[in-house]
Amino acid sequence: MTGHNAPMLSLWLGAYDQGLAYASLALGTYLTLRVLNFADLTVDGSFALGGGTAAVLITQGVPIPLALLAALVLGGLAGTVTALIHTRLGVNDLFAGILTTTGLYTITLRVMGRSNIPITDITPVVNWPSLGQGDDGRWGVALTCVMLGMVCLLALILATDFGLALRAIGNNPIMARANAVNQAMGLTLGIAAANALVALAGALVAMYQGFADVTMGIGSLILGLGMVIIGESVLRPRSVPVALLAVVLGAILFRLMIAIALQLGLEPVDLKLTTAVLLLAAMSLGHIKLPGLNASPPGGASEPAALAGSEGEGDGEPSRGERP
Repeated sequence: MTGHNAPMLSLWLGAYDQGLAYASLALGTYLTLRVLNFADLTVDGSFALGGGTAAVLITQGVPIPLALLAALVLGGLAGTVTALIHTRLGVNDLFAGILTTTGLYTITLRVMGRSNIPITDITPVVNWPSLGQGDDGRWGVALTCVMLGMVCLLALILATDFGLALRAIGNNPIMARANAVNQAMGLTLGIAAANALVALAGALVAMYQGFADVTMGIGSLILGLGMVIIGESVLRPRSVPVALLAVVLGAILFRLMIAIALQLGLEPVDLKLTTAVLLLAAMSLGHIKLPGLNASPPGGASEPAALAGSEGEGDGEPSRGERP
């Protein structure tokens, strides 16, 4: 490998690693927005909570698997709180997420003890192969294995009776009630699982970038939604397993776009604006007619990628008021 190509390869590999680290955020967003049809702002707080929890535990010598498990548990608890506020108290989904996220800011600060924690010494449990690319190669191999396992696990869960019930709750709550599906329980478990995934993403991102910050979760919902839309726009999935893979691909492509922008000379201070423009472009793809990409499938459906599930589900789109 020539000296000129080495920095370029390192740039792309770093973007690939970051995309995989953020993929868990995109998967959690997919569960809430696509499967449950629930706009959950809790992810902004659970992302930072996961990163802060992992940073504190790792700096205290706790093994990485236990630190990641703790982040998962706390993220799940955060999602449970939001779900209970919504289902038990009847609070609007958006406002329930805002309430939880507001409280999580203080909780994350209490957990971390300060606003920023550096992670300087990470001892991997498994000696992952580097493929000749050093730490970036090890991160790539490890995160690829983790995300493939997570996609397979989620695909299996969503194919079970429980997963079908979750998809019914988001796609057609009236039919779900008619089939005796416990919507409150389903929403609670689904939102908890989604925020557990988001907290895991926060932990992985904190480990990869070498620090955790109490504000690192700001804008996570929009970021996750953009990744979901980018992936769906590329793969046009027709089944849940493909949709999950599309979400992971969207996370990788988004980070590659950021890497390209930096390579073209973009100042780091402009990254937030660039991110907003990229996400706006991604979200507008569904409204722009692109030859060959927006063709309606047989039967006249015009939104091929809005997967709350796949085959056999209803078309109803009830109002939020119909949900307990």
